[in-house]
Amino acid sequence: MKHEFETLDATATAELVRSGKASALEVVESAFERLHSRNPALNAVIDVWESEALDRARNGVPMGLLAGVPFLLKDTVDYPGRRFARGSRLRVNVMGTGLDPWVASMQAQGAIFIGKTNTPEFGLMDVTEPLAFGPTRNPWRTDVISGGSSGGSAAAVAARITPIAHGSDGGGSIRYPAACCGVFGFKPSRGRTTASAPAFDSRLHSVVTSHVLTISVRDSALAFAVAEAARHDQSNQSAALFVHHPVPRKLKVALIMRPLHGGPLPEAFEITMLRTAELMRSLGHEVVPCDWPIDAPGLHGAFFDRWAYSVHCEFADLPDTQRKQLLAGIEPWTLGLAHAGAALSPERVEAMVQNCLKASAQMERFHREWDILMTPIAAEHSVPVGHHAPDLDYTTLHERVSRNVAFTPLQNITGQPGMSVPMDWAPDGLPVGVHFAAGVNRDDMLFQLAYQLEAAQPWAQRLPPSHSGISQ
Repeated sequence: MKHEFETLDATATAELVRSGKASALEVVESAFERLHSRNPALNAVIDVWESEALDRARNGVPMGLLAGVPFLLKDTVDYPGRRFARGSRLRVNVMGTGLDPWVASMQAQGAIFIGKTNTPEFGLMDVTEPLAFGPTRNPWRTDVISGGSSGGSAAAVAARITPIAHGSDGGGSIRYPAACCGVFGFKPSRGRTTASAPAFDSRLHSVVTSHVLTISVRDSALAFAVAEAARHDQSNQSAALFVHHPVPRKLKVALIMRPLHGGPLPEAFEITMLRTAELMRSLGHEVVPCDWPIDAPGLHGAFFDRWAYSVHCEFADLPDTQRKQLLAGIEPWTLGLAHAGAALSPERVEAMVQNCLKASAQMERFHREWDILMTPIAAEHSVPVGHHAPDLDYTTLHERVSRNVAFTPLQNITGQPGMSVPMDWAPDGLPVGVHFAAGVNRDDMLFQLAYQLEAAQPWAQRLPPSHSGISQ
């Protein structure tokens, strides 16, 4: 039966283990067979925990909502006794010391962690090509990127190594890789599933949140319910918080196809957006072309200022000796961000803060009228491996990254939920995701819409060439 496990999502896998029709050991052994067969062509998993995972499977796991499910963690999250490199050459020998609360919530429901996935240095890129571990390649075409910064997790799920993997999202880092690799990626509202730490300014919160990349919508909704219940110490309420059903009513949808920076959109993305709009209308929703209700170019610039300034502040808080060692050994892209952040004047930093606050208020008003915002995920298609490599000169790389990251950062700034749904495949064989966002704490509405889209245009049966283990 091992060969059948790869077709199952996490929910079905856990049901099989709980029923006794399969053991956790069988499920995990099957996952490692797929990992060893498929990962060499992809470089999605950079730390393999085989002996520990098999021991846990043999010794019994909680018969919870994720009983026996093989699960991968992005290497931006702590786990005791395992490498915690955060994608950096400076940390390849650093070991984790604590159990992240989000990770603990999944483990308490029976998840078995089998390793860590690749990520760019400190999660700071739109591609996953750290100098420490090398690039993660797209399972659909290994000459193009898997996206970032959760590119390792997206590629692993797309290749069916595991049905679910952890990701984190600070500007699209779950949603963009999900779109690149043809899987489902959801960014929760700020504070729903993970604590919202303060940012460098008390008026702002962290833009980063943890969640998962999955084959199915229900797996993502399940993980959301588990994490939210644990976050609010309501572990007995996870089933009640689990969104199960498609959207029950007509939605008012604003369609925006212009990148925040105002640049062009690839033809493949335009075609997919128009097709998806027609599908949405056929499902009974009102879809209306709109323009941004914010100063889009201003917010785009503010996000990149915030990105750079956050890196500068993180490094500036370190002791002098540690900071000097760090700046001497980090990747050119990370170093460039730190220098760019340090060069921002107080006036420009304040303007950035005000721009973020204003956009949050404007989007809150926008979603009083519009249930859903529908946009592309990014502004570049078929990005070759190496085109955004972190050792390129900072000016070139900044221009390329800022041109591509052109839609998803808005929800990180405003705290709103967003999701990438694999709605199409382009003529070159690559998946094309569509981005949907809702008002703060309307995560339920997004999940409901995702269920409806999944039923209308299923994607899980589409498998990339690399799922067979054949190198491209």
